[in-house]
Amino acid sequence: MLIDLLKILRRVPVGRCQAVDRDRRNRYLSRPGLSALVLLLLTYGVGQGQVVWAQGVESRLFVQVFDAAGAPVIDLTTQDFVVQHGDVEAKVVRVELVNDPLRVALLVDDADGAVPYFRDLRDGLPVFVEALPETSQVALVLLSGRPRVVVDYSEGLATVLKRLDELFVQGGTSAGFFDGLTETVEGFGEDVRWPVLAVVTTDGASRRDLFRTSEYDVFRQRLVDRAVTLHALGLYTPTGSGFQTGIATDASRITGGWYDSLNSPSQSVTTKLTEMAAEISRRYLRGLNQYLVVYEPSPNADPNAQASAAVRRGEVTMHLSLDGRVGPNILTGPAAIAQAKQEVAEAISSKQAQVMALQAEIEDLEREARALAGTSNLPGGGVGAATEAGSREGFWNAGEIAFSNGNLDEAIGAYERAHDADPSWGKPLFKLALVSLNKGDIEGAVTYLEEVVEVDPNSEEGAQAIGLIGQLKP
Repeated sequence: MLIDLLKILRRVPVGRCQAVDRDRRNRYLSRPGLSALVLLLLTYGVGQGQVVWAQGVESRLFVQVFDAAGAPVIDLTTQDFVVQHGDVEAKVVRVELVNDPLRVALLVDDADGAVPYFRDLRDGLPVFVEALPETSQVALVLLSGRPRVVVDYSEGLATVLKRLDELFVQGGTSAGFFDGLTETVEGFGEDVRWPVLAVVTTDGASRRDLFRTSEYDVFRQRLVDRAVTLHALGLYTPTGSGFQTGIATDASRITGGWYDSLNSPSQSVTTKLTEMAAEISRRYLRGLNQYLVVYEPSPNADPNAQASAAVRRGEVTMHLSLDGRVGPNILTGPAAIAQAKQEVAEAISSKQAQVMALQAEIEDLEREARALAGTSNLPGGGVGAATEAGSREGFWNAGEIAFSNGNLDEAIGAYERAHDADPSWGKPLFKLALVSLNKGDIEGAVTYLEEVVEVDPNSEEGAQAIGLIGQLKP
């Protein structure tokens, strides 16, 4: 294959290419200093998505290209790409750099099964929304009785948060769960690439009398055809049937989505929703800066042969997929490190957003911070020598103000003083971890998170720290 392609591209100086890894999205790395052209092979075979085409019919691939430092290469044009089937070069028709906003449909079971989880859903769902990239387009669909869209994608995240703040569960009702899924998927326009379903469901009362197995088979195929990824959190009840959680489990599996479950109400609902949002954000950010490469195969090419893609650029890493969706596998190398920093920053944005939402209290906190700054160094008196509890809260508030305003060094000092005032309090250590992540210091963040788990394991911050450690440690 390499020799044959080089015959076609005699005019391009080409060196050797080394295959280093292969996952759901094929990845090949060129040897530094040797290659002016990087090849990527993709076999269309049984179980890998047979591509059927005829003369004059356009096909497509999605390609990401990273330089040696892991930064995305975003200046490539149609002339930079080469595609061939078997031994025959295809015509590259057009190339488009794709950076669409994240489109998420948030489906919430607010029927009778959600009654015991009401408070946890009210607390956790806004955190989920705030942890998504700020450019996300989110629709909110409630499932009690007849499923209904209460906030559309175009209305903005602030409207979604406002509606969630007004959320109440509808006791005594059944969820139109399957109808909600099918209608939402059908509502994704053909222009929406890689739509996401985020499903929060109980295993409570459901309108399963309307369910037909044949319709479910059609729904599963539609998920695949539209390149939908479904992520779900299942919430179990003592008398639940498992109907809705069973569908959520299966649909997340066939689409490669995230799935987890809880057996009873607790603050873990917020933790799990944060993890789901982090996974959605991580995949979205990993999928940015993809090239849609549209090409027309030669009528002389064998449609069952291997296909290859290449760029006329040396010392780069390429990622190739048929539909552009990012799977759960974590990338490695410089590209992964660069994207991980960006992903973590998005995942912790919920904490910053919560601080910014408290605008009504900012003036009082600033006055308290100024008082602390002026008196904390006075020996034996003043606000800084007040009770230990008051001192730690004051330093904490000062840190929150600095953090929300982007003054990271000032925030570090305030959080450290709050920690010194009460070494058993996990909140300032957790915020020090977030500041470290904001500064790109993943190792330092992990150290702080481990301290949170050590001194305050049963707190909300302790639970979140455990989850973040699992994501950040290699």
